[in-house]
Parts: sequence; C-alpha cells; structure tokens
Amino acid sequence: MSIFNLTNKEKIVFYNIVKYPELNDIELSGKTGIKRSTVTAIKNRLKAEKYYSTTVIPNVVALGCKVLSIVYGKFNPQFPREVRAKGKYFSSKLEHPEVVWVQTSDTEAFILYLSKDLTDARKAQDYYILDYEAHNFYDFVERIFYPLDLCEIYSFFDFSTTLARLFNYKNEVSIKPLWKKKTEISLTNTEKKIFHSIVKYPEQNNIGISKSTGKTRSTVSKVRKKLLHEELIKIVNIPNLDKLGSELMVFYHAKFNPKFTLKDRKEGIELLTKISTPVFQISGDIESCGLFAFKNYTEYTDLYNKILSYYKEKQFVNVNPFLLFFPFQQLKWTKLDFASLTEKLLFGEKHKTEKALKVEK
Repeated sequence: MSIFNLTNKEKIVFYNIVKYPELNDIELSGKTGIKRSTVTAIKNRLKAEKYYSTTVIPNVVALGCKVLSIVYGKFNPQFPREVRAKGKYFSSKLEHPEVVWVQTSDTEAFILYLSKDLTDARKAQDYYILDYEAHNFYDFVERIFYPLDLCEIYSFFDFSTTLARLFNYKNEVSIKPLWKKKTEISLTNTEKKIFHSIVKYPEQNNIGISKSTGKTRSTVSKVRKKLLHEELIKIVNIPNLDKLGSELMVFYHAKFNPKFTLKDRKEGIELLTKISTPVFQISGDIESCGLFAFKNYTEYTDLYNKILSYYKEKQFVNVNPFLLFFPFQQLKWTKLDFASLTEKLLFGEKHKTEKALKVEK
C-alpha cells in the first residue's frame, strides 16, 4: 500500500484529519467541501486499514516538566536488538515513565525523555547507559539536556506539514513555539483521573472514558472540554508513513556558531520548517535536534543540501550536523506513549507504589 492507493478525496480527508484532529465529521465536511457521509466512510476506512493512529499529548510544562533530554547513538553491530533484549535493564529502560519516544534499529537509537528536573532525567538514563556500555552494546552514545525554559519547541509530533509535502499540497508554515511557560495547574482528583485516562486511552470517546474512570459521561465531557480549552492536552493523529510509501526518517543534532542566538536564526528556522517539515524540532541558542520523514533518500539529499547551504552561507554552523538514518523497513521498535509520564506527574511516585502493593496483595 502507498500514497498512490488513495484517491484525491481520500487524500484531502486524510490530510485534514491530521491537520485538524479535533474536528468531527460534520466539521471536516465543512472544511473539505466533501459530503459528511463520504467523510465518515473515508475516515472509517483509513482507521480500519491503519493509515493513522490517535495520540493525546499532555502539556507537560503545565504539569511540571522542566527538562527535555535526548539519548542517541549507534549500536555495536555485533549485538542486534535480539541480543540486547536479554540485557538486565532492557525492559525497564523502555518502560520508564520519562521515556515518551523511542525509535531503534539494529544499529541506531533515538530516545526522547521528558522529566520534572535533571535528577529525574539522569535517573532514567544513567543505569541503562552504564549497563549498555559495560556490555559494549554501544559504539558511541551521546545525550543532550534541554531546559525547556531556555529552548523553543517548534514541532512535537505534528505530521500535518509532512503529510502536505508528501501529498504535494501547499505547506502552511507556523513557527509558533509550543508549551510556553505557564503557571502549574491545580486539578481535582476527578479531573486528574479523567486526564490520565484520556491520555492512556486516546482512541476512546467519552462513553469509554466514563467506563474506565467510573465517572459520568457528562463529567468526562466537561473535563475533556476544559483540558482542551486550557491547552492542557493536544490531540494528534499520526499517519502511518511507511504505509504511505515514505522510506526514511532522519534524526539530526546541530551545533551552532555561538555568535548567532536563536533569535538571530529565526529566518533559518522558518526555512527549515517550510522545506523539511520537521515532525519534531527543538532548538536553543547553541544546538538543535529534530526528526524528519522523507519519501526516499533522494528527497532527503535534495532538501538537506538546500538547508545546509543556507546555514553555512549565513555562518550559522561551522560543522555539519550529526545524522542518524532510520529506514522504515529496518526499524525494530518504536514507541510513542505519554500515559506513564502523565500518571507520574499527576499522582506522583507514591501513587504508583501504592498501586503496585495492591496488585501484590
């Protein structure tokens, strides 16, 4: 299956489902000019054939997160994933609440963490990195810590611009940073319980969340509207890019000329966002990381050369960015999950310990 298996109407509906995930079928019909019954039929087909999945992303800054960190590296090719999986800390590393995104092949790894502070970030990483290095699993590994107050996030798993590029639609460039600093929120226990369930079960409607929480449907509806209105949650529909025929995902880590701050590089960020449509992008004054999806290696080369040429012409970079390549056909495992992190941020470690004790009893 690929992008060529979709009709023009299906592409239009698909793109709008990804760009406007909060819209219902009636609203999508008005947005696209396609009959509601057709919109519903297309949406049902795309969901049934797993062209996309839904994720709910919490506003982690409002919940108390202050650090985004990244671990990336290359594995020793003598130890493929099947061998590494036998390691002492393999499962606990992947299940750690701070781990919200993982993408690995036999030879490359990219892991994204969100944490309340540096201590939590280091707790989530140190033991597993030391274990992997002790077993010679890594050829090299590097980690980066971004204090969220000092950085800008321009994309956090928003695939709408990438899908527009794949469909040859006109891209709407937006460089509005996410999760700008705001006062930490105060929620009731009922609101916390519903909040966590909405993140844990993103595909569930209000009836489903009502059953999982034991709260009335009207209460769930009211809390969901509050969370959306106050931008405490964001719904994202994530396309299955491999199914669409996209072949490659690329991670980059760039270090900038210290003469040019984040503000100085604004035009470069706009160009990067418009041309390469990052799925994920964070940047501070001295370095930046991002994740991009491409149709193939040829498209990647063309877009990468345009951006790098601009950045070197402006003297924003002195050395080429470090790159990791993840062909979709070679991915061994991916994870995108915010439920465990949301539970920890809302209820704390004590809640998880008490729940574990109840299970043991």
